[in-house]
Amino acid sequence: MFKYAIDLVFRRKLRTFLTSLGILIAVMLMSFILFGMSDLESLIVGQFTEQFKPNELTVGTMDMTSMMGGALSAPTKGEVEQEEMILNSEAVEKIENIEGVETVNRIVSIRGLDIYLEDDDVPYPRGFPMATDISGDSAMIGDLLEGDDLSLDGDEVYVSDFVSKFYEFSNEEMLGKKIILKSSTTSVFSAPSKSNIAKEYELTIVGVTDSGNSALFIGLDKGLEIAADLGGYDSKEEFLDTVGYTQLLLSTDIDKTSEIEDYIVDELGFSVLSTETLMEFVSTITGGLTVALILFGSISALVASIGIINTMIMSIYEQTKEIGIIKAIGSSNIQVLIIFLIQSAMIGLIGGLLGLGVTYILMKVIDPFIVDLLIEQGFTVNNFFNFRFDYAIYITLGSILIGILAGLYPAYKASRLDPVKALRHD
Repeated sequence: MFKYAIDLVFRRKLRTFLTSLGILIAVMLMSFILFGMSDLESLIVGQFTEQFKPNELTVGTMDMTSMMGGALSAPTKGEVEQEEMILNSEAVEKIENIEGVETVNRIVSIRGLDIYLEDDDVPYPRGFPMATDISGDSAMIGDLLEGDDLSLDGDEVYVSDFVSKFYEFSNEEMLGKKIILKSSTTSVFSAPSKSNIAKEYELTIVGVTDSGNSALFIGLDKGLEIAADLGGYDSKEEFLDTVGYTQLLLSTDIDKTSEIEDYIVDELGFSVLSTETLMEFVSTITGGLTVALILFGSISALVASIGIINTMIMSIYEQTKEIGIIKAIGSSNIQVLIIFLIQSAMIGLIGGLLGLGVTYILMKVIDPFIVDLLIEQGFTVNNFFNFRFDYAIYITLGSILIGILAGLYPAYKASRLDPVKALRHD
């Protein structure tokens, strides 16, 4: 039965190959979806884990995962009430006293300022100043490409290498230059006011980092002084009591990280973003995209199955007399059914293997170009596509299953042929 089925497959080699092309295209599409989305998730996860360690927590007053996906749901009064929490000095002290919290770093985002390089009238278009007491060797700030000062004092700042490229200076040439912060009249984050329209702050670059779009880092004291002055507060203390820190970055005992996260959320009412939460969010997004793309790719599998059905029906018409002979010498309906199911399964297998082979070659050819593009965008990556053999096995089995399902009707039709009438078929 198996030998005869294989003979039927290769008796019409060109037709078998052309039919397999439908499966080949479907397999290529599915392969790139599965491998690509899996590799995209790994890339994003790897990038996050470089910047956020498993024992680090980011504390804020707003639900940061809701900010990433909040446009999909309507706000509630309860959420707004939670957002009124303030990360003031009292709140920071409570968090510092939680058992298992090792360090607490403070971050203040300063909105409503344009960033200029001295003697240049064009403002840097991305990012905004961030005031922090995080040291220069922190993963959040990134690697220090130039400069050796690991702490910021007074009017000192770090700038991103993006700023260097924007103003067409080398990272080394940026050291010692002045950064001018001017009140913005076009910022979407704050309305211009008569009291701060002429505000201007001069700072000195002491380091260049690979922080990408996080354009500028200022020491915490200087940043609070600027934020208070810009907002019209009498002192840094008044600013903190009224507005508070934007975020806190916590380093914790890894065994108590989850417990600390729950305590801050449930007891203190602040939002917490952890590496685990980020990974779950990324997995949800990539999982949803994968399902949507697989449904789209299933259309090509449906088209391929129609091609197999057509080929199998043609094969039955051509082999009608042969079917009559094998039934006349004792083959049962089930045996005839199995013969033609083996034939359709082999077409699916051939298309699946060819599709995986072409996909593997294309991945090897395309991968260097994708890696170069990702590196230009600031990602740290050696390769993007990874050919996973477990996925390849699933795809191959899926191709065989498509072949079998597409061959059910033709095989059933062949098994029901009357041997007498089949022998008379011309």
